[in-house]
Amino acid sequence: MRANLFAALIGMLCVAGCGGSGNSLGGGGSGSGGSGGSTGNVQAIVVDSGPPQVASSNTPAINTAYTTVTICAPGSTTNCQTIDHIQVDTGSSGLRILHDAISISLPLQTDTAGNVIAECVGFVDGSSWGPVRTADVKISGETALNQEVQLIGDGAYPAPSTCKGAAATSTDPNLEDDVAHFGANGILGVAPYVSDCGSACLQQGNGTYYTCATPTTCAQSAMAENLQVSNPVAAFATDNNGVIIQLPSVATTGVASVSGTITFGVGTQSNNGLGSATAFSVAGTGFLTTGYKLNQSLTQSFIDTGSNAWYFPDSSITMCTTNQNFYCPSPDLNLQATLMNSMSGGSKVVNFTVTSADALFQNSKSVIGASSGLAANSAKFATGGSVDGTKVFDYGLPFHYGKSVYVVIEGKSTTAGAGPFFAF
Repeated sequence: MRANLFAALIGMLCVAGCGGSGNSLGGGGSGSGGSGGSTGNVQAIVVDSGPPQVASSNTPAINTAYTTVTICAPGSTTNCQTIDHIQVDTGSSGLRILHDAISISLPLQTDTAGNVIAECVGFVDGSSWGPVRTADVKISGETALNQEVQLIGDGAYPAPSTCKGAAATSTDPNLEDDVAHFGANGILGVAPYVSDCGSACLQQGNGTYYTCATPTTCAQSAMAENLQVSNPVAAFATDNNGVIIQLPSVATTGVASVSGTITFGVGTQSNNGLGSATAFSVAGTGFLTTGYKLNQSLTQSFIDTGSNAWYFPDSSITMCTTNQNFYCPSPDLNLQATLMNSMSGGSKVVNFTVTSADALFQNSKSVIGASSGLAANSAKFATGGSVDGTKVFDYGLPFHYGKSVYVVIEGKSTTAGAGPFFAF
């Protein structure tokens, strides 16, 4: 099985330290807004085993939500390409496309000195490198003009030695720079923040942004926020204050695929109201607080479609022998987590079930693309930086099954107050 293992954690780390400080105002709660698929602000998403290079591999994707995005050279209506299997990620900001998935030419983004801008995005199991280009981004009936888009794996710009994954060697930088290793044709980051690194990347040597005088001479560099890869939703002409992720319920035993929607805008049209959803602010730290078992307080919690499982620490649950670091209880465990400190002052209980990852895959006669019961021990993963896996509760894609999850962007207004916040 393919385990993304906090695939979007770097994005969450960044927004925790770099995002704006939207006000926490009013109250929210869980509605059914955003259903339907005929209006211009609704886009289909699918959870399946990934693009062909991934689905046919020994580790097909699981619990990975994909959509389709059209990109055009800035200002063009003909030099365009529609690309499917773009992962939808509420834990990062910005559009990133794999070089081997794109066939059109896009202009390079440069700084004020004329140097090409490039980016190194780090994940737990590797890194991704590539130059930043500009494009018009079209999704459903929405368009974001002249957006910064990272092109990952562009061979014309080889990765510098300073951009490498945790398992890198002198001969292998451990880069996720092709579709097979990345697990998607690209990633659409729709976190509740505008830029992907924000004020943290205004500092020299931030480890994320580089400028390249030539394709082979790239050095770490401070980067102004207006030149950073950013959330295209915030640049839409309308419906630009956030998104709603809607997926149907999925059994713990799993299915090959499931279809849902991403709706743009929150409270901007008749089909995307907040209803009675409960809102939880992520202003300041970027994290939420979860109560779990015996008054355990997990203060580095987050909601993230880019994670393929429930990730939380619990040494009492039996671990797997094949899918190491994942949980393998027998029988299934019914558990509860409580999200604390909503914007209206209350909390909300999340009920979930953990199944055996080994049984899920070993007993399957067909590929499992979605399961609500896949879970892993966050304390077993080297999360790095300031994130402590013993304090994490990662509400990954399984959390999203059977509900509407709202993501409101920093500084944007809704009836529940201003972002950044999540609601369900």
